[in-house]
Amino acid sequence: MSGPKTSRYKLTPAQRRMLIAQRERQRRCGEASAFLASIRTKLCRLKQFPADELERAEILMQRTGEHVYSEKRDELCQRVQEAIEKIDEVKGSNDPALLERTLEQAKQEYERLLNLRGELDGISCEIAAKLRRDVNGRIDKAFSADLSGLGSEEERRSAELREAIFARVERFSSPELSEPLKLDVMEVRERLAKLNSADELSNFSALTVAPLEKRCREYEQLRREHGVEFDRLTARYHALCGELGRNPEAVTLERGAVQRLETLSAELEAEIQHAEEQAYINRCIDEVMEEMGYRLIGNRSVVKRSGTRLRSELYSFSEGTAVNVTYSSGGSITMELRSRLPGEDEAKRLTEDMRSFCGSFKEFGRRLLEKGVEAEHLSLLPPEPEYAQVIDISGYEMTGESARDFTAAAPTEMSADE
Repeated sequence: MSGPKTSRYKLTPAQRRMLIAQRERQRRCGEASAFLASIRTKLCRLKQFPADELERAEILMQRTGEHVYSEKRDELCQRVQEAIEKIDEVKGSNDPALLERTLEQAKQEYERLLNLRGELDGISCEIAAKLRRDVNGRIDKAFSADLSGLGSEEERRSAELREAIFARVERFSSPELSEPLKLDVMEVRERLAKLNSADELSNFSALTVAPLEKRCREYEQLRREHGVEFDRLTARYHALCGELGRNPEAVTLERGAVQRLETLSAELEAEIQHAEEQAYINRCIDEVMEEMGYRLIGNRSVVKRSGTRLRSELYSFSEGTAVNVTYSSGGSITMELRSRLPGEDEAKRLTEDMRSFCGSFKEFGRRLLEKGVEAEHLSLLPPEPEYAQVIDISGYEMTGESARDFTAAAPTEMSADE
């Protein structure tokens, strides 16, 4: 009853609960850290201002002495920096409670700063309107060139229409828009500045600005309904991808995005949980083998044509004999005794070793169970000479003192075992 043994090992319920608790702690840390990184990126964007916006504010300040815009901008930048520093203080922490507490504080501060940025954008819109209306030649030529020839009723009507459209764009623009929408808004502003006639402006408003406004309003509605959950699931999904070393799929906020993130995250969670359970089982097997006096002397990895991955480890058993433990990517584990020497006499001796290994295998199972690992679907083949195989060590990375003893008398030519 001690020929090759193939089995699957699983965790006991108690051990699985322990791993799930550890996994939950890791999940909380990973999700909170990823969410904090996302908020940090958004905070950095809040203190980014278009160059023309800053220049307009500077011109108005020089002309009127108004400092409201610059004062609020300085306040925003300072508070943003303070919020970023608080996030950086907990970077790398393994305390889920600390990370989640910092996350809640960061989310609240971000909302306050987002409102402050909205006030700044409103002030910027007012400044732009003032400068566009000023046709008295007191404005820098960079901003007045397109208005310097105003005089006719048509030109004045075009200027007023452009100003109204600019104000409309500012109202539906927001730092919270998705990146594609922000780029579309920026393009609209640039194109709007180049239009002159009232007809062109009216057509542009109906055919380009109105559809963009609708998309922006719809996005704002989505953020109100699903924004919090979307951000949480995005953080969770990115954290899971980070654990697996994969690039996350780009998921934007739209109808069905929350469900998509839930599906992706659930698949990754299951994959990680399975991998962690298998890693724990493999680690326990290695530990028990060492505890029972079997010294690791070599290992190798093989990928079959079918895509199945095999990892084999050799442990010294007796003089010239080793236990070969093979782990497959499908979860099965095979243990068998192999010899370094060919020949009929060696096969008979190996058969006797198989019988003596029977008691060791029972002890092996008992020790594994103490660590929370139990066998299922166990397949035991009888100790027969036909199962006596010679080890081809050419594919193994041999290590340690025991490995040198084992290979010292190995023949130069050996048959392959795979």
